[in-house]
This record gives sequence, structure tokens and C-alpha cells, in this order.
Amino acid sequence: MLFRHSKGLSLLFTTEMWERFSFYAMRALLVLYMTTRIFDGGLGWSRAEALRLYGIYLGAAYLTPVIGGYLSDRFLGQRRSAMIGAVMMAVGHFCMAFNELWLFYSALALIALGNGFFKPCLTSILGQLYDDADESQRDSAYSLFYMGINIGGAAAGLVSGWLLVLYGFDVGFAAAGVGMVIATLIFWWGKGKYLGDAGLRPTVKVKDHHAVSLTHEEKKQLLVVGFLFIVTVFFIVAWEQVGGLITLFIDESVDRQFGSWVIPTPWLANVDPFFIVFLAPTLSVFWAYLGKRKRDPFIGAKMGLGCLFLALSFVVLNVMSSFADEGIQSHWGWVFFNKLLVVLGELCVIPISWAAATKLSPKGYISRVMGVMLAGIGIGSYLAGIVGSYVDEVGATTIFRALTIELVVLAGLCFLVNGKLKKLAHVEDYTHRL
Repeated sequence: MLFRHSKGLSLLFTTEMWERFSFYAMRALLVLYMTTRIFDGGLGWSRAEALRLYGIYLGAAYLTPVIGGYLSDRFLGQRRSAMIGAVMMAVGHFCMAFNELWLFYSALALIALGNGFFKPCLTSILGQLYDDADESQRDSAYSLFYMGINIGGAAAGLVSGWLLVLYGFDVGFAAAGVGMVIATLIFWWGKGKYLGDAGLRPTVKVKDHHAVSLTHEEKKQLLVVGFLFIVTVFFIVAWEQVGGLITLFIDESVDRQFGSWVIPTPWLANVDPFFIVFLAPTLSVFWAYLGKRKRDPFIGAKMGLGCLFLALSFVVLNVMSSFADEGIQSHWGWVFFNKLLVVLGELCVIPISWAAATKLSPKGYISRVMGVMLAGIGIGSYLAGIVGSYVDEVGATTIFRALTIELVVLAGLCFLVNGKLKKLAHVEDYTHRL
């Protein structure tokens, strides 16, 4: 699939794959590390304490791109900003390998800040590489880019789970640091060869700050981006339970026995990327096929479909948690079914919203708009941690039911305003969309 696209996509694909390996390897262990007894190498925190900090950390990691995107657009340029962020994250991941509380907090801060410089820049550079592409090709590129993210995520779950069982948390966290170093070296090596002028310089000069004004059409397009932001926040509140509450649920309420062997929790909790690796190129081809025939659904319809898939995944969790309330553990196979539905929802929302946001961004605002979209993930992640922290008070079943209802309402809203969004976008590529 990649050979049909720009060589720059291959570079960004590989860089993001290794960066996400480091991010998800650490995330797979984070909540388990905080809730594991001190005697067993963890911090010995309660589930509520762990989930709250988990939400704060992810919220910070995805809110900092607002600042990073601004500095990138205005002063640094995307390439330089990405390199600064990559180095900060590498240092942070290695700090996690030391079982000292002050280093633990320092590591989370470094990773969150580094992500702010790094994350919006790669997606923005990708958008610049496809400035002149039609929307179906753009969606295809972002779906493939998202597949790279999840190849890294798939490897992260396997490696971190394996290292946790054999050597403990410190080695698992160190492996995340190695992944980030590899990502940094790959991007440093290839940025001058394959990216052309994309991301080389700030997109808006400081002296022109007061001269830049938005047209009426651009303002309407930013309203569409605003809607994407709102949907992202509420979608992530449910989706990000995957790394927090659902991980703990799998650890405590799922029968992980496979013959005489117990499947490590990080393996089951992070099986999503395996589905994405296979489904992302399939959906990429499907969107491109529909686009050629002028039948590609518009953004609102795609995101509404994604919300429905995620709602169905929570229906499965409701059934599993009902059994857990009666003291019955669910078979681990149900986790795979749940994850399949999660992935279908994820692929219809996150990469599609990223592609639309870069397409609708006014010139000179791309990194900041992507920073705002990532901030939506941050706000949703913070709220996800807050919602999950009530598990000891109301139980997992109540939380899963509430999130199911929220997603169905969100899907209905997306379908309802789809036509209005199409009019506001006012982009030629969109005129024949459903």
C-alpha cells in the first residue's frame, strides 16, 4: 500500500510506528504499575488513585500540542519541533525505568511535554505532503499512517507484556525508551531526504502575525473543525477506558487461562492494534473506492458510524461485567470480539477527523489546528480517567452502561448534522459526498 504514496509517508509511517511503540509500551504498564503492590515492584496505589493520575497524564500529553503546535507554526517549524519533542520523550521513558517516585513524576512530565512538540508536527507534515491530493487519497494516506501507529502499538503490547512477566516493570519501561531513540534516529536521518520542504520552516512569519486574517469561508470550515473537536472529546471519554478501567477489568474479571498458561494482561488489553494493522488498509482501499465513484460518506456519517461501533463494544462489556458482578469470569475470547468493535469505531473517527482537520485548516494554522484536535483527545482522556475512577463507588457495569448511552446519542448527533457540515465545509472534493 505504501508504495503508491509519497516516500515521505513511508518515513513518517516508520517514525510514528516506533514513537507509538514507546508510548503504548509505557501505557500498557502504567496503570498496572501504579496498582501493583510495592512488594511486587509497583507503587501500591488504589484503583481510583491510579485512574485519576492516568487521566491527568494523558490529558497533559494531548493538551500540550496546543502550545507545541503554536510554537511550531510561529517559530520552530515542524521538523525542529518534532526533534525537540522526540529527545524529551526518550529521556522521559528511560526515567520510568528507575523505581523512584520523583523520577516517575518527572518522566510523566517529560513525556507529556515532548509529546506536545512531537505529535502535532508529524500529522501536520503529512498534511502538507498531500496538499494537492483529493480527499479520498488524503483519507487513504491518513489511514495508512494510522496503521503505522498501531503496528507500533501491537508490538508494544507483546513486548511490554513479555518483559513484565520475565523481568518486571523497570525493563519494560526501558524498552519504551529504546523505541523512542529509534524513532528519533529514523526521523533525523530521513527528514532531509524525503520530506521536500514540508515542515522545514515556520508556516507563518512572526512579523505577519497581525496581517493574517481569515476569510468567511475559512471561518465556516473552522466551525466544522470545532464540531470534530467536540465529537472527539466525547468519543475519547469512552475509548480511552481501554488503557485504564478496561485494562483493570481484564486483569480482574477475565479468565486469561490458555491451557496451562496465563495470558499476560498487557497482551489482551492491547490486542486492538493487531486488528487495526489488518483493517486500516482495508478501510483505506474502501474509502478510496467509494471516493472514485463519488459515493464516499461525508465526515459526520463516518464518525457517526464509528460511535455506533464503539457503543456496540460497550454492549459486550456490559454483558461481561454483568457476569463479573455474579462472580463469573468471562472467557478471554470475548475480549477479542470487544476489541474488533473498538477498532472499527476508532478507524471511522480518529484518522478521518485528522484528515479533515488538516484539509480544512487555513494556511499557517495547520499545526495549531492539529494541536487543538489532539487537545480534544487530552480533554477526553482526562475525563476518561475521572469517569473510570468512580469504579469503586458505582461499579464497572454502571459506567459501561452510561458510556453506551453517551455513544448512541453522539452517533445520532453526527448523522443529524452531517448535511449541515457538508455545506459549511464548502470544499470542492466534498460536493458529491453522501
